[in-house]
Amino acid sequence: MFEITIPGEELWDARRAEFTSTKAVTLRLEYSLVSLSKWESKWHIPFFDDSIEKTPEQMQDFVRCMTVTQGVDPTVYARLTVEILNAIYRYMEDPMTATWFAGEGRPGEKNQNGTAKRRARRRPPGTGKVLTSEVLYSRMFQAGVPIECERWHLNRLMTLIRVCQEEQAPPRKMSRKDALRQRRELNAARMKKYGARG
Repeated sequence: MFEITIPGEELWDARRAEFTSTKAVTLRLEYSLVSLSKWESKWHIPFFDDSIEKTPEQMQDFVRCMTVTQGVDPTVYARLTVEILNAIYRYMEDPMTATWFAGEGRPGEKNQNGTAKRRARRRPPGTGKVLTSEVLYSRMFQAGVPIECERWHLNRLMTLIRVCQEEQAPPRKMSRKDALRQRRELNAARMKKYGARG
């Protein structure tokens, strides 16, 4: 859960020739499978498809879909500043876990220039499929993850699904080169143990 306050504004109402003011609003946001599903059902495009450029209106609507706070005036989302959006995007990029995978940066690990290392794109490995909410629900159920987890931070949920998939995958076969190397090492250890020369 992420909370952010959108400050109030004082605006000039030209029709009434007077200033009007809006109150500050605190939004509670949840970057979850539920919010992803709401957004995709409205826009009919996959959120994680990088080939489709999202409009500012679509990104603003994604924040609306993430909102857990009840009774928010829809005009509040028009007051989202660049700073507020950047804070929301940082929340969305947070891995929310200590788990990492080989070949990817650890959570919180920085590059040489001091910025956070990027994690791998959210695309099912080797399938060429674009990740949608339905694909995630399917993988969640296949992995035996309960439906209550649909409200977890999306990055944490995707990490759990990936961990389950890797745990359930059959062990990888050893390459011929590695098998020969392992055999040589075992033979050398046995020869040393028994004082044999070969």
